Amino acid sequence: MKQNAKNGNLDQIWEEMERRLIVMRYSKASVKHYKRIVGWVTIFLEGYGEQDYSKEMGRQFIAEYRLQENHYPWLFDVAKIVVRRMDEILENKVFTPCFQMRKLEPPTRFTECLDAYLDALLKRGYSESTIKNHRRYAGQLLARLPDTVLSLANLTAAELYNIFTQRCDLPHGALAAAKGLLIYLYENGVTKTNLSVCVPAPRRIKALPSVYSSDEVARLLSAVDRTTGTGKRDYAYLMIASHMGLRSSDIVNLTFNDIDHKGKTIDIIQVKTQNPLTLVMNSDVEDAIIDYIQNGRPQMPSEKIFIGSKAPYAPITAANGYEIVHRHMKLAGIAALGRRCGPQALRQSYATALVSKGVPYAVVKEALGHEDPESAKHYVRVDTKRLKPCAIDVPVPVGTFAMMIGDLEGVL
Repeated sequence: MKQNAKNGNLDQIWEEMERRLIVMRYSKASVKHYKRIVGWVTIFLEGYGEQDYSKEMGRQFIAEYRLQENHYPWLFDVAKIVVRRMDEILENKVFTPCFQMRKLEPPTRFTECLDAYLDALLKRGYSESTIKNHRRYAGQLLARLPDTVLSLANLTAAELYNIFTQRCDLPHGALAAAKGLLIYLYENGVTKTNLSVCVPAPRRIKALPSVYSSDEVARLLSAVDRTTGTGKRDYAYLMIASHMGLRSSDIVNLTFNDIDHKGKTIDIIQVKTQNPLTLVMNSDVEDAIIDYIQNGRPQMPSEKIFIGSKAPYAPITAANGYEIVHRHMKLAGIAALGRRCGPQALRQSYATALVSKGVPYAVVKEALGHEDPESAKHYVRVDTKRLKPCAIDVPVPVGTFAMMIGDLEGVL
């Protein structure tokens, strides 16, 4: 079988993996998850200028996975399995079986207290999915308590310490649920002390923003074929993402009522925060939107502005938005070099450009629709011009280290 020069050996690896998954009677949903992650690996390799997959690149992908915020955390375990499967295909080995861990159920003596905690979350307005996660993780914590703990009133910090030291790889959701349960027990008089302080803080490394220069953004926009209806749509989408910093979920949900052509503004309720946001359009953004609506958009009775270019002309999704950005980055010949290559990268590039120009953090926060007043400061981490004056001089080497440097200088 010939290898595709464009994707190296990845097409061959996926073809064999899909065949094995079908033979092993994997569900369509599982095959879809596998294919999605193989696609992520493909993008990851492109970012490093690699064509062929190797075990080394697979390990590097997993090592950097947690730094890629656009991926769902629960897919991390699936990603590790997929990479292992790819390695096995690469080495012409059979798939090693995956064993599911025994489901931990809380002891019946704690059921009443757990149900009361979940009921309290429901009354606070927590979503069904969040309550489901708390039921799972808080239940696991209770299931790991030693049999000698007959009542939660007798729970001690030492018993919790043993649990958390034995399970140092607990996901963030498990730590949050444990902390929430222990706070609830203390506030309701079940425990005498606030044992939530025993829950370790999650180790979360916040990735640097994926920033593209103004020249790269200009190349991205110039790569769009604006003579077609699809091109006009993609150009309008990219202009809003790169010149206004809107989230992809907000762009694809834009309606005709959200555009105020007289006031030159976009007025929306943000999908993520449910907070109102008003942004002023510049003439280039407005012209791109008008050009798409009048000359490129299919005449379909949909309240959404951005719709598909082929029947049934359904509104595009956030996933379609990612594909639009990624496709045109490839057309423009822009190398990701480890950076994200979706609409979130354009949003981060826009925010970083504002910070670099000296725009106050409060203004950047409002422009991006952030709730956290400190969030805009995140973008100064890649502003080398403003960080340079903060650099500390390298200390003069002394002692053994100075002798080692002297020896090296003599050799060189």
